[in-house]
Amino acid sequence: MLLLILVANRAKYLNLLCSILFFIIFPLISFSNDLFSTRTITGENGILETPVAGPLKDGEISFTTSKTGSILHNTLSFQALPRVYAALRYTGIGDKKYMYYNNSGYTYWDRSFDLRFDLIEENKFLPSVSAGFQDIVGGGTFGAEYIVASKKFRGAKFSTGLGWGRLSSNKIFNHNSPRKESLNGYGGGLKYKHLFSGPIGIFSSLEAKATKNIKIKLEYSSEDRARYSHYIENISNNNINYGLDYNLNNHVKLSLYNTAGQEIGMQMNISAAPSSIFSGDYLEPVPKPFYSSPLEQNSRTIPNLIEGLKQEKIEVIAYKQRNNEFTIVIENSHFSSNTQAIGRTLRLMSVYVDLNYDIFNVILSSYGIPVSKLSINRNDVISTIDAPNAELFTSMITKLSDAPSIIKSAEINQDRSKFSWSVLPYYKFHFFDPDKPLYYDFGPRVKFGYYPKSGITFQGSLIKSIYTTFNEIKRGTKGNLPKVRTNLKNYANITDSRIEELILSSYFKLSKNIYGRSTVGYLEQMYAGISSELLYKPMTDNFAFGAELNYVKGREFKQLIGFRNVHGLSKLNGHISGYFDTNYYDYIAQLDYGKYLAGDKGYTLKLTRDFRNGWKVGGFFTVTNASHADFGEGSFDKGIFLSFPLNPLMPYETRSSLNEKIRPIQGDGGARLEVSGRLYPLINDKSKNNIRKTWPKIWR
Repeated sequence: MLLLILVANRAKYLNLLCSILFFIIFPLISFSNDLFSTRTITGENGILETPVAGPLKDGEISFTTSKTGSILHNTLSFQALPRVYAALRYTGIGDKKYMYYNNSGYTYWDRSFDLRFDLIEENKFLPSVSAGFQDIVGGGTFGAEYIVASKKFRGAKFSTGLGWGRLSSNKIFNHNSPRKESLNGYGGGLKYKHLFSGPIGIFSSLEAKATKNIKIKLEYSSEDRARYSHYIENISNNNINYGLDYNLNNHVKLSLYNTAGQEIGMQMNISAAPSSIFSGDYLEPVPKPFYSSPLEQNSRTIPNLIEGLKQEKIEVIAYKQRNNEFTIVIENSHFSSNTQAIGRTLRLMSVYVDLNYDIFNVILSSYGIPVSKLSINRNDVISTIDAPNAELFTSMITKLSDAPSIIKSAEINQDRSKFSWSVLPYYKFHFFDPDKPLYYDFGPRVKFGYYPKSGITFQGSLIKSIYTTFNEIKRGTKGNLPKVRTNLKNYANITDSRIEELILSSYFKLSKNIYGRSTVGYLEQMYAGISSELLYKPMTDNFAFGAELNYVKGREFKQLIGFRNVHGLSKLNGHISGYFDTNYYDYIAQLDYGKYLAGDKGYTLKLTRDFRNGWKVGGFFTVTNASHADFGEGSFDKGIFLSFPLNPLMPYETRSSLNEKIRPIQGDGGARLEVSGRLYPLINDKSKNNIRKTWPKIWR
């Protein structure tokens, strides 16, 4: 009987437990100056329902999930710049039994995008000040704007701010002024007409550390819960919220809290700052020293050099000995940094190359095509290699330039491995279906490659679903455009063995700055055909220009060797592209203009933050001549992408990574062909700017 009473009154007892914990810990406040940051239930820097001012760590990537009554928030956020924050959120709302409740457990699902700017940094006299825009792109349910100020005092942090939209429940100012509406019947559009309009609310908060790892927080909220009351049976208007945060470690934080006087919530935040994450290469072999005098020369000198580099997992493509120069062309498929591969090569050259050769030239290649060239005098290295700041001195005596398109009289390494294969697990996710917000697909992937000569590759990938829910995906086509992407479910539902990719590619170099690629075969999951590309990329400049032309045909749903007719498909499509490495917080901008698979024409803007240790985070959006009505739900194509290198998790060097592209809504407008091995990522990886960024690893 006691158990039944406890279960029936679970919410009341949890509420009581949270209150007891809060008021027991409150007297223990230590007023430490070291306040770790925590997140609101919607994922940003704040208390529970209200934000606080001040930035997170630059570059920090975070995932926050919180459950409060009948609301589930899942937020992926990124501190894009020291003073700019962005977030994508997917929220399940409601306990009323209609719409999506029976399948997902929530009445409605909402996608939203937030932006925040940290305007003033706290100092002795001034507080930190931030301004934010919540749900500025999305459905509008959680739309709000705010300006908040925060100040630390004796180890505690006090915050107060003004809120509009969802943060204006107490209507301190403009209580009779209606809020403008930014209408978009298809959702997903940018909303701006309503910004900072309508009633204004006020909110305040206090946070302080109770122990080393526990922080308490208390707020007076201006959350307007009535905005989503039509999805929820019972809504409380109590504005006092409080909670506890537990700092498990530098990457994980847990929270327990009470909101609205009756709802107990729990939250987990997982975060990582790429700029402070380093490679876990503690089992990597120690490099050889840089020899001032090489080993005795004999007929095995060059084979020994090639074998030594092979032991370092660096492949020798070709080499050349002329006058006082020794040139070697290498392919790095092991070290996360090309700079480190160059350093290992120089060390081994000092061991085996005769002293008659003063100049060492190391040429980095992609698929055997020479890209960039590093030249250095071995005698200069000998005089600086043991200095405390050897990396700095080496950078001053090194010349970086474009590699020639053809290295005349070079000796080709005939012992190169021409075959490769692997069997590894794969994963795929399918997000944002309100019937089931997450589908998954796991299984083995067999990859193989054949490389008969430099620049020629034959590659394939086969997969088989083992543990999957992709066969349950039901959402189909939408909009008025040719169904070039929204029939994805017909492909995703197939779980038998299938060809993921089967392509023959040719890479070539027309001049020292112009590269080319031609690829034919089964290019991606949905299309086969031929793709050709040219790229102009000087290694010493930050800009590049490219053009791509494709001719494609739809693949059969079974994803074997057959084809299918796709009504309205623009078989001939392509783009011209401009690339710019901004040198501003590692951002790379890309602008594409051309014709997409559905025949619509327009442009795609893509921004990538390419961290020096291999992490990549970015976003993109596409605007074409297709109307919002033609596109359907979501209005236009947009998304984010992340690349997590596996290097920090491994005890040795690797160039492998996990890559994820997330679109809130997949549409047919702005749909572009997916082709592996596009030129710019391959070539820019070996540019002067990228080598210089990772120069501290030259002698590691």
